[in-house]
Amino acid sequence: MQAPTSQSLLAAWELGNAEPHLIERGLALLAAAYSDTPRADLVRLSIGERDSLLLALREQAFGPRLTALADCQNCGERLEFQLRAADLALPRDHRAHEPLLLSFENYEVEFRLPNSFDLYAVREAGDLSHIRQALVDRLVSRALLHSQQIEVRKLPEAVIAAMDEKMSLADPQAEVELDLHCEVCGHQWRMVFDIVSFLWIEVEAWAIRLLRDVHSLARAYAWREADILAMSPWRRQCYLEMLGG
Repeated sequence: MQAPTSQSLLAAWELGNAEPHLIERGLALLAAAYSDTPRADLVRLSIGERDSLLLALREQAFGPRLTALADCQNCGERLEFQLRAADLALPRDHRAHEPLLLSFENYEVEFRLPNSFDLYAVREAGDLSHIRQALVDRLVSRALLHSQQIEVRKLPEAVIAAMDEKMSLADPQAEVELDLHCEVCGHQWRMVFDIVSFLWIEVEAWAIRLLRDVHSLARAYAWREADILAMSPWRRQCYLEMLGG
């Protein structure tokens, strides 16, 4: 991965703002850091692979420490807590690209891990149950009962749940959960950490601050945006402090 420049990250933010879905925004951020990788290859990454690369991008762009917020499910208290990117990185089964095979009772299922294209394709399939079924339809390549092929839609819930568990083991980065504790009421719960939405919020806040800095310097010195963005953050800050002084 190459560290994204201010220009490339700002361009990714601008591109992502034209897309309403976090799936596309995550891919836009990935493309900024992996400009030599074809978009089709980024789209085919499993969700865990994608999130692992986004976590690495976050560390490159903003450092190893993350500040996160959560509301207590019991009393509503706002919690602020610190995380390290290294603590969020989970080991992955390197055989995850191979078809996954499940033998459950009298069922045998061959399927694969979901990728960004799958998530985008099923995003408007209806409620969560319909989205889940549409995703299963895409992922399963073969379903057998007593060695006889059956329709994917005839797989019972127990088999689909077993598939979910096998996918979680093969691609754990796809769903990172945090153990949280409220100091006010003592409530404990688990929360899914979504690197796509977290990083997008950070990039958006960074982009707005950067554009304000560009505006201040361009107005004061009549410099072009491209020249200001080409400066190091330290150099831009020096000029901004001189303006303030």
